[in-house]
Amino acid sequence: MKLYPLALVAAVIVSCQAGSPPASATQSGSGGGTRTLAVVVTATAGTPVVGADVCAFTVAGTQERCGETSAAGTARLGLRPGAYSVIVTPRAPTRLAVGRTWAEVVDADSTSVVRLDGHSTIKGIVKDEGGAAVVNAGVCAHPPSTTAPPTCARSAAEGKFSIDVHSDVYKLDVSGPPGGQLIPQWASGRLSSGEADLVDVRSADADGIAVTMVKGVLLTGVVRGPSGPLENAQVCVRTLAAPLPWDCERTKKNGSYLVLVEPGNYYMWTVPPDNTRLVAQWYPGVLEGVNTTDINMDRDRQIDVALDPGPQLRGRVTTTEGAPVTGAFVCVDTPFPTGRICRPTSSDGSYTVTTRPQTYTVQVLAPARSDLISEYWLGKRTWVDANEVSLGNADRTLDLTMRKGVRVTGVIRDTRGVPLEGATLNIDDDSGPLAATDTDISGTYSVVVPPGTYQIEVFAPFRGERGDLLSQPPRELAVKDFVRYDVVLEDANP
Repeated sequence: MKLYPLALVAAVIVSCQAGSPPASATQSGSGGGTRTLAVVVTATAGTPVVGADVCAFTVAGTQERCGETSAAGTARLGLRPGAYSVIVTPRAPTRLAVGRTWAEVVDADSTSVVRLDGHSTIKGIVKDEGGAAVVNAGVCAHPPSTTAPPTCARSAAEGKFSIDVHSDVYKLDVSGPPGGQLIPQWASGRLSSGEADLVDVRSADADGIAVTMVKGVLLTGVVRGPSGPLENAQVCVRTLAAPLPWDCERTKKNGSYLVLVEPGNYYMWTVPPDNTRLVAQWYPGVLEGVNTTDINMDRDRQIDVALDPGPQLRGRVTTTEGAPVTGAFVCVDTPFPTGRICRPTSSDGSYTVTTRPQTYTVQVLAPARSDLISEYWLGKRTWVDANEVSLGNADRTLDLTMRKGVRVTGVIRDTRGVPLEGATLNIDDDSGPLAATDTDISGTYSVVVPPGTYQIEVFAPFRGERGDLLSQPPRELAVKDFVRYDVVLEDANP
């Protein structure tokens, strides 16, 4: 058998995820003689994996041949011509995951390279406030990605859970069993992913993660308009106990809603669906936030809501060249913010916002991944200097124009290489703040600004575990074309 140096072999690099068979796949066994399939197995860093079991299966699922990787990480299988599913199982004990790929062995010997990703386990236990085990709680491990799905498991006897994941960093969100009325949380005891504890299993498994779930109370009711129950209205609540964002639930087809909250005092705001001429309303039936009354959620409560019609602000959003802008959001609020309402633009750039008669500021938020600048009406930069728009009892038309700009994007990490969610960035010019944004769960930010020279500031996220990071003072940033600006925030106590 002739051996070929790896550098001279045309190899297909595959991940550890199973794919689909090649389009030309045929039942193995067609043709005569045997061919050699060389399977080169490496770890993520490119080092050879020794002693892994490599097995080839026919399209029908029959095991054809198995072998073991050598000191060079290579297993050689003699196979009849055909298409095969190749499964690589590393030798135990290991921190490598099983790898899979498809390979074709037809007219000549062939080679496939399989990279085994790191494998780790996250273990812990879920209990309630009384120390009793919570069985059938959902526990999901979220990687630092906006596209990769979480890996989930359910707590078993004694409330214990175990999640097999790739070796990376994760945040856990925990939800109680159906009907248990336990408050969902980001472990441990956090209300948002930005505040969640980081579980780092890049080099070792994580065990002993303890989650305590708090029993909540239910706010229920039905949202109606003049024509009957409303589907897809949003019922939003916000606690008075901490400066936290609104928590919103949408109504069902019959207009009913259910909000599970921790006992305490809350504001309530009901926002109608996009396609209705109805006005948002604060509890108890008032139109302005300054007149609202908080709700004491010391027990389950039922509050029905009846929304009334109102005037509309409508128009079209276009670029400076006159092209319609689809997927933007037109947001209105009073000059002193009392309740921001945002509505999307349609395919022709048109928008409609129903609200109460009042004086407003109007902002347009650019569609995701566009090169348009988010601004207030007439190009104003903040709500403080924004032009006011008066809306009376009659509808009003207001067309809006968006300018093109240059995108600045990057990833914010700490010195361990961990992406930082909730870091904030300010971009300032000689007149002061121009734009601001924050990072998502992958540590990524993105903002569009006009070409120019700016000062960029980066502020560390305020989070218990990583609250010891230094923010980055202002630095000059020239923006002419697309800019990639990554930042590493240093430890305050290295």
